[in-house]
Amino acid sequence: MGERTVVAMADGPVTRLGQLVLAGEVLDDEPIMSSTLRVMDAYVLSVLIDGEGNYRDADGREERITPGAHTIVPPGFPHTYGTDPGERWTELFVVFTGPLFDSLAHLADPGPRYPVPLPSIEALRTVLRSPPRTRRVAEHQLLALADWLIDTDDTADNPEVSMEIVDAMSRLADDLTASTDLAAVAADSGLSYDTFRRRFAAEVGQTPAAFRSVRRLQAAATLLRLTDLTHREIARTLGFADEFHLSRRFRAYFGVAPRDYRRS
Repeated sequence: MGERTVVAMADGPVTRLGQLVLAGEVLDDEPIMSSTLRVMDAYVLSVLIDGEGNYRDADGREERITPGAHTIVPPGFPHTYGTDPGERWTELFVVFTGPLFDSLAHLADPGPRYPVPLPSIEALRTVLRSPPRTRRVAEHQLLALADWLIDTDDTADNPEVSMEIVDAMSRLADDLTASTDLAAVAADSGLSYDTFRRRFAAEVGQTPAAFRSVRRLQAAATLLRLTDLTHREIARTLGFADEFHLSRRFRAYFGVAPRDYRRS
């Protein structure tokens, strides 16, 4: 790992579901990877946020990876990935193991993938932000990670989604803490707002506003599970008017109040 590597967590508690071995980010740096194939005894996830690099494995797969690539490698599989010499990238990485993840069949298929829609990077950062203090909290964290990983299954039945809409989905999913100007997102996609809204709804199955609303509520659920933030703090973090606004929207979507969700 490079000098600008931020380790968010290392050697989490061993639980009946598995273990979070290592998590962190490489920030605009050259990852230090062996040019020869390496073998890990755990699952490896690399989410490429910025920059480009290369992936190579024992099956003879060689592929250029670009931003949005979710590279997943199962335990015991020879592989390597990284930038060209002298190049830099930004990636979020997670090393994990356990029977919970063995149950996710798509994790056994090694290599880069570009899931549509792209899972929220901020949601993953939230899951990994706080080292668990107890095994019970660690298990909740592993369940949240598994829930996030389900959305990396690019073999799921997704409609054909254009790159303009994929980029917009990524922006909406990662901009949960501020009021998003949907007209600006449409303009950045090179579309008028009405055309953008129609195409987004047709290709994704939800309007842009509904898509972002669901992502905010999912992020609220993650914060309720994994943090000690008050309902007011969660509402403020995710751009709700207040905790009562959050509670109404949360109950309408999940069928349970935030307080009862946290207790369960």
